[in-house]
Amino acid sequence: MAPDGNFNQFDIDAQPFDPVKFFAGTFQAQGMFVDRFGQVQKRFLIDISCETDDKQTTLHEKFTYHDGEKESRSWTIVKQDGDAYTAHTDDVVGKGVGHVKGAVLKLKYDFLLTLYGRKVKVRFDDVMVKQTENTILNRAKVTKFGLLLGELFITFSRI
Repeated sequence: MAPDGNFNQFDIDAQPFDPVKFFAGTFQAQGMFVDRFGQVQKRFLIDISCETDDKQTTLHEKFTYHDGEKESRSWTIVKQDGDAYTAHTDDVVGKGVGHVKGAVLKLKYDFLLTLYGRKVKVRFDDVMVKQTENTILNRAKVTKFGLLLGELFITFSRI
């Protein structure tokens, strides 16, 4: 993706990416959240099992954070017309809306993030890039009122 948020030539020329078909099976992911000052705030591992049919996949995620905290979440990704997808989990306000071009899925959604014991609505701007048949790199910018709170980096690997 180009710095201005537009798809670049790599996105267009790369092998097509269908998130519904890709997320079939079992995955392990690892990642971190980096605040706007460049400080790593959280590191985590995710064990993921997926239930997939022709038009949608549900990812059951089990997080283990570096401090021992655990969390579970299930995402459902649904293929729409053309290159469009929607995504939902309990903490998403409405539905996430995304588009695929080449090897890149761009997904935007409002998320109720737990901060200091309460839910705060933040905006996620995800970019997932299919690197191989078994690996995705994900970067998400997290904002509130248009101000960058930080970035989330995750690598998904099929096991």
